[in-house]
Amino acid sequence: MKKFFAIAILTIATLTANAQAWLGGSVGLDWEKGKWDHAEANSTWEIAPEIGYDLDETWAVAIKLGIVSKKQGDNDAVTGFIINPYARYKFANIDKVTFFLDGGLAYKTYGKHAGNSFGIGIKPGLAYKVADGVSLEAKFGGLGWTTFSEEAGDYNKFGIGVDTEAILFGIFFDI
Repeated sequence: MKKFFAIAILTIATLTANAQAWLGGSVGLDWEKGKWDHAEANSTWEIAPEIGYDLDETWAVAIKLGIVSKKQGDNDAVTGFIINPYARYKFANIDKVTFFLDGGLAYKTYGKHAGNSFGIGIKPGLAYKVADGVSLEAKFGGLGWTTFSEEAGDYNKFGIGVDTEAILFGIFFDI
């Protein structure tokens, strides 16, 4: 066990020596209810920390690990886990703003009875450098495919678009 901690500390020290690593994440909340008769309220919240490493000025790799909870109508809330490794391609840097594309895999599991989803996609975004070592990020829309399976049935979804309904915000720190 001591060797594991020594290796972990050495790895973190190596990654942070050139300030090429970053840590951050996002928090999300979604609530909806229609105005038609018998409409049910649906809610989802998500907490998803991320850690990444800049390979060079253009490419980075990262992973997002998180917790998500969904509640539909009067049903009990279902909590799940997110694993989302991705690669980032930074294609434009204008003053304090960097434009990028994140491409990767996403896996969410809610357990045997509530279902699992797997997806692959590309999401555009931008990062705004607020201060040395601190950036605010926004990701919006994207191009992707998702498959979802549960006891009630399976479905596939393909989508493309850049819209304000699928915006994610986060804060990131260089470590």
